[in-house]
Amino acid sequence: MISDLPQGIEVVPIHKGHRWGMLECEACGATEAIWSTPRDADNHARRLLRFVTRHMHDEEG
Repeated sequence: MISDLPQGIEVVPIHKGHRWGMLECEACGATEAIWSTPRDADNHARRLLRFVTRHMHDEEG
């Protein structure tokens, strides 16, 4: 759930076509699009979870 994101990962609202937002890592600036109508919802969810997992930076960076 979006409200359960770890500290340092933020949802940035963007209303552009079917993309309604971006996940953004505050530590490194990386982003991942959040689509309202992904072609494959399961793959999209896995991609978002993978992004969060990869960007759970420790305090050192």
